[in-house]
Amino acid sequence: MNRFDIFAEKFNFKRAVIIYLIAAILTGILSAGFLAYTFRDKMTFVYKYHRINEKANDNKIGFENLEPELINLANSSSDIVDILILNRQNQILFSAKNSNLSKNGILDLAEISGKKSHFLADQKNSNVYFRLMKGDKLKFSMAMLGIENEVEQEYEDYYFYEKNYNVKKVYLLSYITDKLSGDKVYFISDIRPIVNGEFYVKIVAVLAILFFMLYWVLLAFWVYAQALKSKLNSAMWGIITLFTNLAGLFVFLIYRQGHQTCYKCGALQNKSNLYCTFCGTRLGFVCKKCNTIVSEKDNYCKNCGSVLKGERKQNE
Repeated sequence: MNRFDIFAEKFNFKRAVIIYLIAAILTGILSAGFLAYTFRDKMTFVYKYHRINEKANDNKIGFENLEPELINLANSSSDIVDILILNRQNQILFSAKNSNLSKNGILDLAEISGKKSHFLADQKNSNVYFRLMKGDKLKFSMAMLGIENEVEQEYEDYYFYEKNYNVKKVYLLSYITDKLSGDKVYFISDIRPIVNGEFYVKIVAVLAILFFMLYWVLLAFWVYAQALKSKLNSAMWGIITLFTNLAGLFVFLIYRQGHQTCYKCGALQNKSNLYCTFCGTRLGFVCKKCNTIVSEKDNYCKNCGSVLKGERKQNE
């Protein structure tokens, strides 16, 4: 027996699984907590945005009643440039931060001529573009979390050839609407990447992959050790499970279920075997009259009906 097989036989899988689960759970909790703290401002904005959106849809009371909450949301995040309420003529009725975007009293957006993109232009200010973030379906995208400059890159891909394209300001725009009155609320935020945010996410992703790989290898190693204990081709079963994971495990368990195990040496044997082929230990009994294999608990032969109680003693 080689050193690896000796190690596999002595390996304490129960302890390993307990340590693995504790480490995985702690790492998951710490990683989730760290990311939640790092991106707390971005996540708070999206969460409050959805709450305001749901309240506006449920209450049907008009956006003017949401002004205190809009001001609170605007002041809770430095990423928010402004939150505006506009009527159906795009006239600005309310500004949470009184930003430069509200000074004209109107914010008239339009698709950029000749472009089928998610960018809108302010017709009063040609140096300001808005990237539409799908309104009431706002999600935790990379841009919202600020870990990638995907919006700026998308803007360059569309408009790099225009004059002074690099001086234009690009904001993120999401919205909610009141279909009855035609009023709408614009949530305008800046693109501010989190310092080292992308690096933190990659570290957590690497940890998740490492734990998944460890689980994968540990499962294959367990099947290898069980096959070794059962005197099977351990290398074959280990490789099968390594490549197929749970499918290989289920096949191994089904295969083992269809056999009997020698109580003395642990070798897997056909259910028809009367003796272990590895150590010679007696595994079963036969009817003396018809030689049919019978169970230790049987009182009568299932084939000929002979009494087995006395014959089992003779077999022993």
